Amino acid sequence: MQTDYIIVGQGLCGTLLSYELMKAGKQVIVIDESNPFTAGKVASGLINPVTGKRVVKSWMIDNLLTTAISTYKELETRLGVTIIHPWDILEFHPDAQHRDIFTERTPQYAAYLRIDIEENAWKETFNFNYGIGGVTQTMIINIRLLQDEWRKNLISNDSLLEERFDMEQCTITTNKVTYKNISAERIIFCDGSAGLSNPYFARLPFALNKGEVLIAEIPDLPRHYVYKNGLKIAPWEDDKFWIGSSFEWTFENTLPSTKFREKTEWQLRNWLKLPYTITDHWASVRPATVDHKPFVGFHPGHTSVGIFNGMGAKGCSQVPYFAHQLAAHITNQEPIMPDADIQRFTRILSKQ
Repeated sequence: MQTDYIIVGQGLCGTLLSYELMKAGKQVIVIDESNPFTAGKVASGLINPVTGKRVVKSWMIDNLLTTAISTYKELETRLGVTIIHPWDILEFHPDAQHRDIFTERTPQYAAYLRIDIEENAWKETFNFNYGIGGVTQTMIINIRLLQDEWRKNLISNDSLLEERFDMEQCTITTNKVTYKNISAERIIFCDGSAGLSNPYFARLPFALNKGEVLIAEIPDLPRHYVYKNGLKIAPWEDDKFWIGSSFEWTFENTLPSTKFREKTEWQLRNWLKLPYTITDHWASVRPATVDHKPFVGFHPGHTSVGIFNGMGAKGCSQVPYFAHQLAAHITNQEPIMPDADIQRFTRILSKQ
């Protein structure tokens, strides 16, 4: 079987890169083993332009938002499903310092922040002492639905090989890649946390972290906001809510932990006044990077081998932009942004 490109992994990176390449008229084969608990499928799907204790704009967010909205709307039309949910964040300030910083930032980020929240409307729903701020131009992307519907599209186009990728079955030369009976010009690894054990990219400075979430029924909580107070409560599928998540940089295993559940439920009881029922508890590993910038591009010593990975918790905003950029690089030799291009690690990747 002949194709133009092999893509390993059908998480958000593999989904959007295969979409961009197929839109450009290229043939792809995506190799992916179905797994319900990948980082993308467990993530809330939140795009938040202003984050952190210092209340600052996310890296490149203005450009990222424009491309993300355009791409997800294209996919909604292509797939006939609703992917984007434009729900603002209600930020319950944890202390006076955070409230003051938020208030000071509001004129600077007027397009994203507001302080005119009607707080009395929420006193029967939450316990809070330091007020509420609003973050606008935020949205939830239904990653699970997107990946599931795109998978159906790949299957209908004979573009999916549903199995665990086996590196021993792959032969790579300067101008050709062969995997079992498939021949391609190039192979691009979009394999998330598995990238850390990839022999071509294991030297890259990955910084994997574990995240855990709870899924809950909260019947009386309005579903048109994301609620944040250390924890995030975000609308989820089937009228449920996503609650989390943790960031553990050192962890013994990738399983859901009793410690996380007990701590999160304690926080929830002290914040939320409404009854709730926990229905699920999930964990996964995010493929983050040491410098908080993604890994995009082709190996400096093996030009037929590429990577699209390392988006961490910012995947929903970053992946559309860099998928488009990588596809343009592949098809039209357009440059990749230096901050994201793995050529910045040429010295590390060139070591024997």
